[in-house]
Amino acid sequence: MKLVVVASGDFFSDYGGGQVYVRNIVDELSHRQELTTTVVSFNRGQQPSIRKYKDISVYQINDETTLEDTLNELSPDIVHANGEKLITSRVCKHLNIPCVVTAHHGGIVCPAGTLLNTDDDICSILADYRHCLKCYLRHTPTGLMWYPILKGCSQENNLKCGRLLRKLPFIPFVSPIGETGLIVTQKLNDWQELYGNVSLFISPSDAMADALKRNGCPPSKIIVIPHGIPTIVSSTPQVTNYESQVTKFYYVGRINYVKGIHVMLDAFSSIEDTNIELHLIGGAGNKTELRYQNKLKRKYCEDKRIVWHGKLSYEQMNEVIKEYHCLIHPAIYLEVFGLNISEALAQKKYVIATRCGGAEMQIHSDKDGLVVEPNNREALVAAMKEYIKDPKQSQTTVRSISEHVDDLINTYEEIANERK
Repeated sequence: MKLVVVASGDFFSDYGGGQVYVRNIVDELSHRQELTTTVVSFNRGQQPSIRKYKDISVYQINDETTLEDTLNELSPDIVHANGEKLITSRVCKHLNIPCVVTAHHGGIVCPAGTLLNTDDDICSILADYRHCLKCYLRHTPTGLMWYPILKGCSQENNLKCGRLLRKLPFIPFVSPIGETGLIVTQKLNDWQELYGNVSLFISPSDAMADALKRNGCPPSKIIVIPHGIPTIVSSTPQVTNYESQVTKFYYVGRINYVKGIHVMLDAFSSIEDTNIELHLIGGAGNKTELRYQNKLKRKYCEDKRIVWHGKLSYEQMNEVIKEYHCLIHPAIYLEVFGLNISEALAQKKYVIATRCGGAEMQIHSDKDGLVVEPNNREALVAAMKEYIKDPKQSQTTVRSISEHVDDLINTYEEIANERK
C-alpha cells in the first residue's frame, strides 16, 4: 500500500504538538514493511523541493496546483492529511483518492479557531453565523465594540460589505471588522465542504469527536484513535528527587491565552511557599502571543520562583524536565489531546490538568494526576497545594506510538479495501 502523509509548515521542525505528532508517526511508519510512506509538507514560504528523511521522501510544496501534480505523480492508495486539510481533501476528491483527516484542533469546526466562547468557556453548541460572529470579532482589535452593529445587520448585508471591502485597499480596523461576516461564513462553508470530501476523520479524543458530530459530520465518518508517544520518551531515565525540599511544577507548550497560562500563574503566585517553583518551557509564535507573554512576564517579574525557559528543542525539553515533579496543563479551550500529558505520565510525572477534552482521556485516577475544571483559579490552587502536601509519581501505562500506528494502518487498510 502506498501512503502519503500531508503536513503543514516545516516538517523538519520539532516545535509544536502538531509537528511532533507527524514526525512521531512518520518515524514509526518508516519501520513498517506493509506500506510505502511519502511525506508532502505544505509550506507556502518555501520553494518546492524534495528532501530525504530516514529514507522517506519529503516533498516540500507551496500551493494547491503543486499538491495535485505531486499526488498525481505519487498515485497513493490513501492520503492522511494532518495539515492543509481542506485543500488536500479537495484535491483528493478530484483525483478520486481516499483521504483521512486527523482533527488536531478545534479550528476544524470553529471559525474563531479554538472552540472557546467569549465567556472563556469551552464551546458546546453548534457553530453557526449567529453564534460565531461575536467569538471571531473578539480576536479583532476593537471588534467587540462593533458587534452590536454587525449583529443588527443581516448576514446578507454583512456579506455584501465584506465583498466590497475586499476590492478596496486595506483600511486599518475597518477592513478586518467589515470582512468578519464574510470570513465567518466562508469558514463555516469550508467545514461543510471538508466533511463532504473526506473518507474519515480521526479524532484523538471523545470530546473532539463530539464536536465533529455536533457540527454535522456523520458519525460513520468519525473514528476515535488516541495519540501515542515514542518508547524512547517513556524509557528516559528520571533522576527526580521526590524528597527534595523544593517542589518543581512545570508547563510545556506555546505561550498562548487559550492555554490558560494566566490562570496558572495567578494560582501559583497566590501560594505563599518559598519551597516551590514553576518552570515554563515554550515561547510565543506570533505578535499576539508575544504581547501576552510579555504582559505576564511583567506582572510576575518579582516572583523569582517563576522561571521562563523559552523555546527548547524536543531533546532539550526532555532533559530539562527530568528534575521536575509535576506537570500543570491549564488549558481553558478544547485541547484535542495534549501530547505533553502523555509524555509526562510516561516519565512518571504527576499531572494537574483541566477538564479540557484530551486530559480526561489520559488521567484515569488521582494516582496519576488531578483533573480540575478549566479557568478555575481556586481549583488549581487546591490541586497544587494537595500535591505539595503529598507528592506522587504517576504509575499509569501510556499508549505507545507503535500501538497508535497499528490502529492507523488498520484504518488505512479498511478504507482501501472498501474502495476496491
